[in-house]
Amino acid sequence: MKPLKNTSNSSIAEIIESRSPAGRQDSVQGWHNLLKKLLSQMTPYLKDGHLVTFRTLNDRERGFFEELHGKVTVPTTVSVIYMPPSVRFQMLYHRPEGEPRAVPDHSPENPPDEGIVLGCRRTDLNVIINALLAKPPFAPAIDVYDNGQLLAGYVYNTIDECIGDLTKVLQIHLKPVTNLK
Repeated sequence: MKPLKNTSNSSIAEIIESRSPAGRQDSVQGWHNLLKKLLSQMTPYLKDGHLVTFRTLNDRERGFFEELHGKVTVPTTVSVIYMPPSVRFQMLYHRPEGEPRAVPDHSPENPPDEGIVLGCRRTDLNVIINALLAKPPFAPAIDVYDNGQLLAGYVYNTIDECIGDLTKVLQIHLKPVTNLK
């Protein structure tokens, strides 16, 4: 008789196996470049030591941002932006006439996550923290990119656990750069 598979262990194993291996990977470099471009475009709106978001949020997103804002402490040398699902949906799926349109795998009313949090040092986009606040069956996670490589990846059971660690991850990976003599 075969033992029953523990579905949570097998899904965790699949997540680990699907992650990029150590070292430089083209797909990771491309993703890091995309995040750098996005943060570069948002630079005029970023504020050191603050978590900011977009002007137009729906009521659910506004409530979520207010909770997030109350739980995350942003170090004084770090800028952080919350990208709600509605904004990401518009960026990915609403294209100008004539541009190819991606086919969404979800509706804007039922997103697979509560949004994304991106953090960086205001003057340095080489290290970027990307937190995906995914809903089940997906896993919330925080990835840290450094010069096109995946430096660290943290996977959580719940969005609350992920948010609970976000301040610590920001402090660890985006601490001020000091000149060593």
